[in-house]
Amino acid sequence: MKSLLLLACALSSAMAWYYTKFEWSACNKTANPAVRVVSANVQPMPLRHPGTASFSVDANFNRVVQGNLKGKVNILRTVAGIRLPVRCYSYYGIPIGSCEYQNICSQMQSAVPFVPMNWLVWVHLMLTHGQNVTCPLTIPEGNYNVESKSADIDLINSSFSWLTSGNFDIDMSVTDDIGEVGCYSIKLSLQPK
Repeated sequence: MKSLLLLACALSSAMAWYYTKFEWSACNKTANPAVRVVSANVQPMPLRHPGTASFSVDANFNRVVQGNLKGKVNILRTVAGIRLPVRCYSYYGIPIGSCEYQNICSQMQSAVPFVPMNWLVWVHLMLTHGQNVTCPLTIPEGNYNVESKSADIDLINSSFSWLTSGNFDIDMSVTDDIGEVGCYSIKLSLQPK
């Protein structure tokens, strides 16, 4: 009986655990990547949905980022203490999850009508610096700072609502026509209200 009680306590503790702070780190293969993130933050953590999140990012573009952006994303999701990889899914022909993304710019433009979250963060970053947001991208060298912008999050009604809770450990790398743009590891939590 005592063992059963301890097991129940351990399971309830594991099920209730979420990241309380957005975390990120660089995993660049080169000493001087095209994009060096100085700071990044997402609040609240865990991200509760539906709801509003605020984000900020400060990044130095050490060279022009241009051409076709390609990315590789690996996602591990932890729920109730069980950690499993998230595979690559296709949603209206758009890859979502642990995928290799062959043309990030055009895929983001295609995703806007379907993705139930304001994914225009990258567009906002360009527009605030007077850049033309067309594919293929050309982002000039310089500092890009987006301070405390808000985005509405409503993941409940999406086809992937079953994937909208838990802790997510995300590794992503991006390249352009010139070479490595950046590589980052991110930790965040999603929690339905």
